[in-house]
Amino acid sequence: MKRSLALVLILLLALAGLAAAQTRGGTLVAAWMQEPVGLDPHITSAMSSYQVLENVLDTLITLDAEQNLVPSLAHDWVVAEDGLSVTFHLREGVRFSNGKALTADDVVTVFERIMDPETGSGNAWRLAGVESVTAPDATTVVFELASPNPSLLGHLASFKALGIFDPAGVEDGTINTRPIGTGPFMITDFQPGTRVLLERNPYYWEDGLPYLDAVDIRIIGDETVRRSALISGDIDWAFAVPPQSVAELEARDDVVIDAVPAGAYYYMGVNLREGPLADPRVRQAIAFAINRENVGMAAEFGNAAITQDPIPSTSAWSFDYAPYDFDPERARALLAEAGYADGFEIEIMPTTFLPETIRAAQVVQADLAAVGITTTIRTLEWAEWLQEQGEGNYDTYICSWNGLIDPDDFFYAQHRTGEVFNFTGYSNPTVDQLLDEARVVTDFEARKDLYEDVNRAIVDDAPYIYFYNLLQIHAYHPDVQGFQSRADQAVRFVRTWLDR
Repeated sequence: MKRSLALVLILLLALAGLAAAQTRGGTLVAAWMQEPVGLDPHITSAMSSYQVLENVLDTLITLDAEQNLVPSLAHDWVVAEDGLSVTFHLREGVRFSNGKALTADDVVTVFERIMDPETGSGNAWRLAGVESVTAPDATTVVFELASPNPSLLGHLASFKALGIFDPAGVEDGTINTRPIGTGPFMITDFQPGTRVLLERNPYYWEDGLPYLDAVDIRIIGDETVRRSALISGDIDWAFAVPPQSVAELEARDDVVIDAVPAGAYYYMGVNLREGPLADPRVRQAIAFAINRENVGMAAEFGNAAITQDPIPSTSAWSFDYAPYDFDPERARALLAEAGYADGFEIEIMPTTFLPETIRAAQVVQADLAAVGITTTIRTLEWAEWLQEQGEGNYDTYICSWNGLIDPDDFFYAQHRTGEVFNFTGYSNPTVDQLLDEARVVTDFEARKDLYEDVNRAIVDDAPYIYFYNLLQIHAYHPDVQGFQSRADQAVRFVRTWLDR
């Protein structure tokens, strides 16, 4: 008994020491790889913008590091038994960073704006099925739905496009440069292309947080310059470093490499509308012909989680379906079965915006040549690449999908017949039915079974040929404490502190 009590006391003292070690104050100098493209959460579509807003806006609920739903501005929530309403109860005493009290009416105004077609938000789809948002009293918000939408909570928790801001910023025109939120930091300086300065929100609702006085975000697009700035001490934290430098940096005592498989994947999209690629056997042959290990090594210098389906191992929705081992002989047999024993010619379209897609295309080109498929690589600037993809002017392209949480995010918009991001022309009535059903099933196990069928069908049909899940890699000095890379790709400094 005495021994147990002693162990408890030692543990308590250790925890107390850890808490005491969390130094308050100081400015973290961070380097972003891309500048924010506007800060209006309803209008921007740039990941770089949302990763700034992670520290400025709160959502009604959020995700912890293990991707579990946890309270945020709402201390609890109730989903109706029929799934047609969700009621959120707001924390009392929450203020925006300008000192104004948060009310349920503010929340309603924010959601009405994103749902209003006149706003032109590209993120309104994340509220699919929501018919109205109301405030029966000052601390209650109710979402009424036309049909159950089990992905709604995940969207509300994980996307800062659905974050809460002071609606007055829309009226006075500051929403795109200095949105006022309830988050741990507030924007006090925004110089496009150069800098975003975040300072501690004095009204932040979570006691004692954040530890930092400020985060000084510098925009450093060149990855070599970011690496050099980290090594020299000009910056404390880097959004990303050159993938070819990761192993070297890991070996240093003055740099921490923090990596986790993310809800993001790289893949080859295939135009299914005509020619050899319209035959699923040809697409399967391509899937067998590609050595994904080599793709990951060339594209990311080995900093990749090789996969054959989209959802990473860090997700509760992971299936790890892998029918396409590297097998050139099987690829040749499928091509012969489809009538293309003599091969054919196609084009691969990567983009300069993502140099890793160019490196991947070169590996794919060599692998396909080995089974008789001749390829030409057509590399485009980002704007032209997007236009060609959108108009279907390609045979195959290589790109990535990012910021994916719910299984619906991985499949619906990309593969449902006629959906806005279904650029390949894929159409499978069985998959459509499964996707529609899975969207309204609320039981986790039943829903997972449906998505497992979706996953298997799409991988077998191969409109996308999956290569690898991106590793979310951040690099920083050892005196940066309390930061954690996350599978949802969120960058949160709320519990970060400097041990100096």
